[in-house]
Amino acid sequence: MRHLSLLVLLATPVAWAQSEVDCQVGRVVRVVGTVELQRDVRRLTPFQGLRLCIGDRIATGPASIAELRLRDGSLLTVGKSSEFVIREYRIYRDRPNEALFELGKGAFRSITGFITKRAHRYEVRTAVATIGVRGTDFWGGFGLTGDGLDVIMLEGKGVYVDTPAGRVELDKAGLGTTVTAGAASAPAPWADAKLTRAVATITP
Repeated sequence: MRHLSLLVLLATPVAWAQSEVDCQVGRVVRVVGTVELQRDVRRLTPFQGLRLCIGDRIATGPASIAELRLRDGSLLTVGKSSEFVIREYRIYRDRPNEALFELGKGAFRSITGFITKRAHRYEVRTAVATIGVRGTDFWGGFGLTGDGLDVIMLEGKGVYVDTPAGRVELDKAGLGTTVTAGAASAPAPWADAKLTRAVATITP
């Protein structure tokens, strides 16, 4: 019994240190309306200043949003009636930075920080496509075009959208694409009305 107690005491600092590393993603900077954060088996009500951890799942209600500031300065807005997961987030000195997210439903906006200033992988995965970022301000979400996934680059270096049918590149501000039936449409400017609807999904 004494040996078992000693093993538990020795293991505790290691588990704590790992938790500290995983919870260096960033912080919640704004919450509007009904927002829930699921961390492992716990369900939390996020508040301004709450630390973000790898694995956190953010779910918003109607007319509700959450803004997340990541350690590199990236700003993520989780839109109304959305589910967004932080799958991976690592800043390295000697290898490419990595940020992986998942959009289950709804919409989001991402303005990247210094994580994309050098070699990196910054991706948002959905059920129908993977959105990759070269360093930019972009929006992605479901519901603007039926059940399709829409993506638009608002500003920056570029966004790519990978589907089973291949890759589409958005290399100019204002270009967007829609993913339906396993393929992304050719890049094209959005009408003002469509852009207004997209913005409405991430503003209270």
